[in-house]
Amino acid sequence: MNKITVHGNLTGKPELRHSRAGVPVATFTIAANRRRLNRQTGNWVDLPAVFHRVVCFNALAENVAASLDKGTPVAVTGEFADDTYKREDGTSIRRIQIEAADIAASLRYATATLVRNPRATTTPPPDAEPPAADSDTAPDRDAERPPLELVGSD
Repeated sequence: MNKITVHGNLTGKPELRHSRAGVPVATFTIAANRRRLNRQTGNWVDLPAVFHRVVCFNALAENVAASLDKGTPVAVTGEFADDTYKREDGTSIRRIQIEAADIAASLRYATATLVRNPRATTTPPPDAEPPAADSDTAPDRDAERPPLELVGSD
Protein backbone atom coordinates (compact mmCIF):
# COMPACT_ATOMS: atom_id res chain seq x y z
CA MET A 1 0.00 0.00 0.00
CA ASN A 2 1.43 3.35 -1.03
CA LYS A 3 -0.80 5.84 0.86
CA ILE A 4 0.39 8.79 2.93
CA THR A 5 -1.15 11.71 4.81
CA VAL A 6 1.06 14.68 5.62
CA HIS A 7 0.18 17.77 7.63
CA GLY A 8 2.14 20.97 7.07
CA ASN A 9 2.17 24.56 5.81
CA LEU A 10 2.51 25.69 2.20
CA THR A 11 5.92 27.26 1.57
CA GLY A 12 4.58 29.30 -1.36
CA LYS A 13 1.55 29.85 -3.57
CA PRO A 14 0.63 26.77 -5.64
CA GLU A 15 1.73 26.95 -9.27
CA LEU A 16 -1.03 26.09 -11.77
CA ARG A 17 -0.15 25.07 -15.30
CA HIS A 18 -1.66 22.82 -17.96
CA SER A 19 -0.22 19.68 -19.55
CA ARG A 20 0.09 19.33 -23.32
CA ALA A 21 -3.25 17.51 -23.24
CA GLY A 22 -4.86 20.46 -21.41
CA VAL A 23 -5.05 18.80 -17.97
CA PRO A 24 -4.70 21.30 -15.08
CA VAL A 25 -1.67 20.50 -12.88
CA ALA A 26 -0.84 22.28 -9.61
CA THR A 27 2.42 21.88 -7.72
CA PHE A 28 3.48 23.21 -4.35
CA THR A 29 5.67 22.37 -1.38
CA ILE A 30 4.62 21.90 2.22
CA ALA A 31 6.84 22.06 5.29
CA ALA A 32 6.01 19.53 7.98
CA ASN A 33 7.29 20.93 11.26
CA ARG A 34 8.25 18.45 13.95
CA ARG A 35 8.65 18.70 17.74
CA ARG A 36 9.86 16.17 20.27
CA LEU A 37 9.76 16.20 24.04
CA ASN A 38 13.19 16.04 25.64
CA ARG A 39 12.41 13.78 28.58
CA GLN A 40 15.54 14.82 30.45
CA THR A 41 14.71 18.55 30.47
CA GLY A 42 10.93 18.33 30.02
CA ASN A 43 11.14 20.92 27.21
CA TRP A 44 9.89 20.63 23.65
CA VAL A 45 12.63 20.68 21.00
CA ASP A 46 11.95 21.82 17.43
CA LEU A 47 13.42 19.46 14.84
CA PRO A 48 14.30 20.51 11.29
CA ALA A 49 11.27 20.79 8.98
CA VAL A 50 10.70 18.11 6.37
CA PHE A 51 9.71 19.44 2.94
CA HIS A 52 7.34 17.53 0.64
CA ARG A 53 6.68 18.37 -3.00
CA VAL A 54 3.00 17.85 -3.89
CA VAL A 55 1.36 17.55 -7.32
CA CYS A 56 -2.36 17.37 -8.08
CA PHE A 57 -4.46 17.25 -11.22
CA ASN A 58 -7.78 18.30 -12.77
CA ALA A 59 -10.40 20.01 -10.58
CA LEU A 60 -8.33 19.45 -7.43
CA ALA A 61 -5.47 21.39 -9.03
CA GLU A 62 -7.76 24.28 -10.00
CA ASN A 63 -9.37 24.38 -6.54
CA VAL A 64 -5.98 24.32 -4.80
CA ALA A 65 -4.67 27.18 -6.95
CA ALA A 66 -7.79 29.25 -6.28
CA SER A 67 -8.00 28.52 -2.54
CA LEU A 68 -4.58 28.09 -0.97
CA ASP A 69 -1.71 30.49 -0.38
CA LYS A 70 1.68 30.60 1.28
CA GLY A 71 1.50 29.59 4.95
CA THR A 72 -1.86 27.81 4.69
CA PRO A 73 -1.91 24.77 6.99
CA VAL A 74 -3.12 21.71 5.07
CA ALA A 75 -3.51 17.95 5.27
CA VAL A 76 -2.52 16.21 2.04
CA THR A 77 -3.55 12.61 1.36
CA GLY A 78 -2.16 10.77 -1.61
CA GLU A 79 0.50 8.40 -2.88
CA PHE A 80 4.23 8.60 -3.32
CA ALA A 81 5.24 9.07 -6.96
CA ASP A 82 8.64 8.96 -8.62
CA ASP A 83 9.50 12.19 -10.47
CA THR A 84 12.59 11.41 -12.56
CA TYR A 85 13.85 13.63 -15.37
CA LYS A 86 17.06 14.67 -17.16
CA ARG A 87 18.46 18.18 -17.03
CA GLU A 88 19.75 19.95 -20.13
CA ASP A 89 23.32 19.03 -19.14
CA GLY A 90 22.39 15.32 -19.17
CA THR A 91 22.40 14.73 -15.43
CA SER A 92 19.55 12.64 -14.12
CA ILE A 93 17.39 14.00 -11.27
CA ARG A 94 15.21 11.73 -9.19
CA ARG A 95 12.89 12.88 -6.44
CA ILE A 96 9.88 11.50 -4.70
CA GLN A 97 6.74 13.62 -4.57
CA ILE A 98 3.23 13.16 -3.25
CA GLU A 99 0.52 12.77 -5.88
CA ALA A 100 -2.45 14.19 -3.99
CA ALA A 101 -5.84 12.53 -4.00
CA ASP A 102 -7.31 15.02 -1.51
CA ILE A 103 -6.20 18.22 0.18
CA ALA A 104 -7.89 19.83 3.18
CA ALA A 105 -7.21 23.20 4.74
CA SER A 106 -6.70 22.93 8.49
CA LEU A 107 -9.33 24.64 10.61
CA ARG A 108 -7.30 24.47 13.83
CA TYR A 109 -6.33 28.15 13.73
CA ALA A 110 -8.60 29.54 11.00
CA THR A 111 -12.12 29.47 9.64
CA ALA A 112 -13.17 28.74 6.08
CA THR A 113 -16.19 29.26 3.90
CA LEU A 114 -16.71 26.48 1.39
CA VAL A 115 -18.23 27.23 -1.97
CA ARG A 116 -19.25 24.19 -3.97
CA ASN A 117 -18.23 24.28 -7.63
CA PRO A 118 -21.15 23.99 -10.04
CA ARG A 119 -21.51 20.60 -11.69
CA ALA A 120 -21.29 20.34 -15.42
CA THR A 121 -24.79 19.83 -16.74
CA THR A 122 -26.02 18.63 -20.07
CA THR A 123 -28.84 20.56 -21.61
CA PRO A 124 -31.71 18.51 -23.02
CA PRO A 125 -32.36 18.90 -26.73
CA PRO A 126 -34.91 21.62 -27.59
CA ASP A 127 -37.52 19.05 -28.73
CA ALA A 128 -37.30 16.98 -25.50
CA GLU A 129 -40.48 16.65 -23.49
CA PRO A 130 -40.48 18.13 -19.99
CA PRO A 131 -40.56 15.63 -17.12
CA ALA A 132 -44.00 14.52 -15.99
CA ALA A 133 -45.34 16.31 -12.93
CA ASP A 134 -47.85 13.70 -11.76
CA SER A 135 -46.95 11.48 -8.81
CA ASP A 136 -47.49 8.21 -10.75
CA THR A 137 -44.46 8.80 -12.98
CA ALA A 138 -42.24 10.57 -10.44
CA PRO A 139 -39.38 8.45 -9.13
CA ASP A 140 -40.05 6.73 -5.82
CA ARG A 141 -37.46 8.21 -3.44
CA ASP A 142 -38.22 5.57 -0.82
CA ALA A 143 -37.66 2.62 -3.17
CA GLU A 144 -34.83 0.31 -2.22
CA ARG A 145 -31.65 1.21 -4.03
CA PRO A 146 -29.41 -1.47 -5.50
CA PRO A 147 -26.14 -2.02 -3.64
CA LEU A 148 -23.07 -0.12 -4.81
CA GLU A 149 -20.75 -2.09 -7.03
CA LEU A 150 -17.01 -1.67 -6.49
CA VAL A 151 -15.01 -1.53 -9.69
CA GLY A 152 -11.25 -2.09 -9.78
CA SER A 153 -8.91 -3.12 -7.02
CA ASP A 154 -5.96 -1.70 -5.10
